[in-house]
Amino acid sequence: MALNKLHVLSGISTRRALPLLSARWYSDEGAIRDAGGAFSKKEKAIEDQYFRRLEQEQLQKLKDHANEHHKEEIDAHTQSIKELEEQIKRHKEKIERHKKKMEDH
Repeated sequence: MALNKLHVLSGISTRRALPLLSARWYSDEGAIRDAGGAFSKKEKAIEDQYFRRLEQEQLQKLKDHANEHHKEEIDAHTQSIKELEEQIKRHKEKIERHKKKMEDH
């Protein structure tokens, strides 16, 4: 479900987004985890916090990349619009010149 949201938010295919996501590795192995208690809970909390922060950073990078891509695309379309408006202006001027020539004859 999170990948679908990523896909919609970013405009980047899920296949391309997968390498950017962090893989959460929860392990019950290790001396502190085996012992349980407060140290185990604290260690798990620190790991969870680290991975949440890492995922947030990666999501932000993904969003920034998508926003930059959309900005470039918008700029390209804006430039195309300006060029087309200039062409329209030239064509209108040309039509007016032809109308004047027709009136003079």
